[in-house]
Amino acid sequence: MPDNQINLVYKLNGDVREVDVFQLAPTLLALGELIQEGNQEVNPGGRQIGVNVKPFREGSFIVDLTVFPQSHLQQFLDLLSTHPVDQIKTVLEWIGLVAGTPFGAVQLVKWLKGKPKSVEEVGPGELRYTAVDDRSITVAGPVHKLVSNSSITNNIYRVYGAPIERQESISDVKTYIEDHGESEVVVTRDEVPALKEYLSQGEIQGTEIVKEHTHSGVYLNPKRGAFDGDPRDWSFRRGGEIVVATIKDVGFLEKCAKGEYRLNHSDLLIVDLLERQRVEGTTVLKPVYEILRVTNYVRGPEQSTLEIPPSD
Repeated sequence: MPDNQINLVYKLNGDVREVDVFQLAPTLLALGELIQEGNQEVNPGGRQIGVNVKPFREGSFIVDLTVFPQSHLQQFLDLLSTHPVDQIKTVLEWIGLVAGTPFGAVQLVKWLKGKPKSVEEVGPGELRYTAVDDRSITVAGPVHKLVSNSSITNNIYRVYGAPIERQESISDVKTYIEDHGESEVVVTRDEVPALKEYLSQGEIQGTEIVKEHTHSGVYLNPKRGAFDGDPRDWSFRRGGEIVVATIKDVGFLEKCAKGEYRLNHSDLLIVDLLERQRVEGTTVLKPVYEILRVTNYVRGPEQSTLEIPPSD
């Protein structure tokens, strides 16, 4: 095998002695599009992957994947770069066509069984997906980019789900690198509804991504609060900014409820403030704040009382 090529096996399992070529052709086309568009999504402007398909045995196809440069300069740089096969293998793992990473796009779609409840950025290039039943998994940034592309997720269904639905004799679909059985990925008939449910929920681009950051030693002046101890919808002035926050410091809330703290607009609070930055698709939403701890409370200047002289 050339040093810039990988053979991917696409296999339909079950009674596949006869497969309608007019039904199979769109599936193989979708497989090629999935690989090429997936590569473009995670390697924009990088080397392209050529895709050629040939029959292997009944119900099985060899998909020749070859990296090729876009220019003579790129060809020269390729000689100095990492092995081209590594790029192909990495792209296949991120898509989920072969095993290698904990979760590729195919595995994530199966695992979610629909649109995620939330997506949070937990570190550089890492996102935590939470399903509607509160299960959570952390995936790499490229996987998130892939499942955010509706064309890619639709092709995942066309490659794995559509053949099973069209022909009752097909029990499952497998993909793996030739002569590397440990790379095998399987989608069974029982898992097809999970693929369809994900697609029915629309693009993941509409899902809210949350990034949390805690600011220590933040100075706030009270504006409005529920002084009976309700933690919600307190508002504070932070310079010229109005911050609406939920207070998580139970001790502080109890002192407010008992009247030990009678907040005034001139008082000063020093707090640890949690900020949740939110993005839906490409739209930046209003942040959400929580006061985790009130580390210091300084009373403002006492207001003078007006003395009314006695009347004659």
